[in-house]
Amino acid sequence: MQSIDKSRPAGLLFDWRLLWMLLLLPVALFLPALPIDETRYLAVAWEMRLHGDFLVPHLNGAPYSDKPPLLFWLINLGWLVAGMSAWAVRLGVLAASFSSLLLFERLARRLGRDARFAQHAALLLLGMIYFALFSSAIMFDVLLATCVLVVMHGALDLDAQRWGRGTCLLALGVGLGILTKGPVVLLDAGLAVAFGPWWSESARTHKGRWYGCLGLGVLGGAAIGLAWAIPAAISGGHAYADAIFLHQTVDRMTKSFAHQRPLWWYFMVLPAMLLPWTVSLRAPWRSWKENLHISKSSRFGLVWFAPAFLAFCLVSGKQPHYLLPILPGLALYLAGVLGSDGARLRGRLFGILLLVAGLSLAALPYLAAHPHDFAMLDRMLRDGRLTDSFLRVIAGLWPLWGALAALLGSVLVWRGREFAEPRPLALASVAAASLGMLALAQGIGPYVDVSAAAARIKQAQDSGQPIVHLAWHHGLFEFAGRLTQPLEKVNLPGLRAWCAAHPNGQIVTFYTKYNQITAKPELELPYRFGRIIFWRAADILAMPDLAAPKAPDEDDTPED
Repeated sequence: MQSIDKSRPAGLLFDWRLLWMLLLLPVALFLPALPIDETRYLAVAWEMRLHGDFLVPHLNGAPYSDKPPLLFWLINLGWLVAGMSAWAVRLGVLAASFSSLLLFERLARRLGRDARFAQHAALLLLGMIYFALFSSAIMFDVLLATCVLVVMHGALDLDAQRWGRGTCLLALGVGLGILTKGPVVLLDAGLAVAFGPWWSESARTHKGRWYGCLGLGVLGGAAIGLAWAIPAAISGGHAYADAIFLHQTVDRMTKSFAHQRPLWWYFMVLPAMLLPWTVSLRAPWRSWKENLHISKSSRFGLVWFAPAFLAFCLVSGKQPHYLLPILPGLALYLAGVLGSDGARLRGRLFGILLLVAGLSLAALPYLAAHPHDFAMLDRMLRDGRLTDSFLRVIAGLWPLWGALAALLGSVLVWRGREFAEPRPLALASVAAASLGMLALAQGIGPYVDVSAAAARIKQAQDSGQPIVHLAWHHGLFEFAGRLTQPLEKVNLPGLRAWCAAHPNGQIVTFYTKYNQITAKPELELPYRFGRIIFWRAADILAMPDLAAPKAPDEDDTPED
C-alpha cells in the first residue's frame, strides 16, 4: 500500500468527513419522503405531535405497534428546531450517520491500531455505496447503527477492564436500540460481545466477570426499554401490549411473511452493497486468512459481522438495510486486509461499472420516450410487462445525471493511479450514490408528491364531506396534508354499502388493480407508476354490481 499523501492540506476544506457531508447534503435537502415506509413514519410522528401523545405511537388514529417510539421522538425534536418538513428529518438522519462515522473511527482507534488504520476503516465504511445511499433515509436502521456502535464501545471498555463504564455503555446502547427497533439490537451487537473470548484477552481471563457484565448490560438495556413499554402497554390497552411484547419480535422471527426471500439472498445482494470495495480491494489469499490470527481488530470485526449475518440469512424476511448496523464490523476486517502486505486498491473496474451505468442512465429517457422504435421495448409494452405510466416517469429523467456518472467513471478509468488510496475512491463512491439519489429526486420526486391529493382529502374532511380510501393507505396522505382526522378505509365488497350510506361522499385510492370500477373518475393524479383516483359515491352507485376482486383487497406492501 502507498502511504497517505502528507503534502495535502489538512484544513477543514480537505477533511473527508466534511466532503462526505457536502456530497450527501443535496440529497437530504431535495429528496422527498418516499412511499410507503418514509411517508408512514412521518405520519406516525405527525400524529404524535398533533395529539401530544408521545407514549403510544398512532397511525390513522389507531395505536401503531410495529416500531418503538425513539425515531418518532427524534423527528419531533428535529421539527422543534428546524420546522416541520421532510428535509429537516433527513438532515437529522444524516447527522446520525455522521455520528456513527465518528463513533466508528474512534472505535477503530481504540482497537490498538494506528491512526492510519482507523482512517482507512472509516473510509471503507463511508465509501460503501449502500451506506451512502441510506445515510439520510427516514428509516430505523441508521439510528440503530449508532446504538450498536455505543454497545461496541462498551465491549471495548470491558476488554480494557473498565467494567463499570463498559456495563453502562452496554446498557445504554442496548436500551436505545430497543427503543429504536426492538430486541433485534441484541442480534446486531450482542453476539460480538457474547463471543468475546475469541477476540478479547480480558474475556478469556475473566470469563465470569465478562459475562456478568454482559448480563447486567442486557438487563439494564431491557430496563430502559421497559421504562417506555410498560406505561405504553397500560395506556395502549391489551391488544397493543400483546403486539409490542410478543408479535413485534417473535412473529417477525418465527413466521415472517414480509419480504420473504430465500436463504442465499443476502449473499447475492451483499457484493453490490459493498461497492466499490468488492471490485477494487485486491490482496493475496494469505492476507484474508492470516489477518484473523494476528489482528484483534479483524477478529472483532468479523465476529461482529459474520454471526449476525448468518442469523439474518435464517430469517425469512430480508431487506438490505437490515444489514446496515453490522457493516462497520466488515469494514474493520477489510481495513485489516487493506493494511497487510501485498494489498492494494484498483479503482478502474469500479470506474468501468460507473461508466456503463451512467451511459445506460443517460440513454434511458430516450428509450422510454420512443419505445416503439425498439422491438424489445415494443414487445414488452404490448405484453404488459411495461406500462405507459412507467415509461412516462423514466422519460422525465434528465440525461445529465447519467452523463455525470459516466464522467466520474471515466475519471476513475483514465486516472486510476490517483484512486489507489481509500479516500478518493470512497468519495467517488459517495458522489456516485449522491448522483443516483438526485436522479431519483428529480425524476421520481414529482410522482411521489401526494400533496395535491392530500390537500383535497383535507378539504373534504374539514368541510364535513364523507371521504374514504379504498383499501389500506398506510398513512400516505397524513403528513403531506397535515390531516387532523383519520382517513377511513373500505374494502371492495363493502364499497357499495358505504356509497349508499354516504351518497354525497368521495372515494380515493392509489391502487390501480380495481378494474371492476367502471365509473368515470372525478380526478386522476399521477402517482409513482400509476395514479391516485377520486370517484364520487353517486357515480359508484350508478354502476352495475361490483364483481368480486381477483386479488386480495388489502395492499400487499408489507411492513418494514
